[in-house]
Amino acid sequence: MTPLLRPCVFRSLTGFPCPTCGTTRAATTFLEGNLITAFSANPLAAAAGLLFVVGAPVATLWAVAQWPVPVLPTPFPMWVRIGAVVLIAANWIYVILIA
Repeated sequence: MTPLLRPCVFRSLTGFPCPTCGTTRAATTFLEGNLITAFSANPLAAAAGLLFVVGAPVATLWAVAQWPVPVLPTPFPMWVRIGAVVLIAANWIYVILIA
C-alpha cells in the first residue's frame, strides 16, 4: 500500500471496493513490467494501460504517414455503450470478489 494515498472513501463508507479499486496497484505493477499482477489487481485498468502502450506507436505511425483520421459516430452505437457498461460491471464484480 502506498502511504501517501488516502484510503478509498467508497470502501470506507460501504466496506466494498469501488469500481476503480486496484487501479493504482495495477498501474504501478504494469510500469514495473509485471503484467500478471497488474491484471489480477484490476483487469480493466491493466487493459487500458496496455492499450496506451500499443496505441502510442500506432498513433505516431498514423500521424507520420498522414493517414486520414476516421470519424467516429456520435453518439456511439447502443451496442458499444452497453458493452462498456458490461465491461465496467464485470470488472467491478471481479474486484469485489478478489478483495
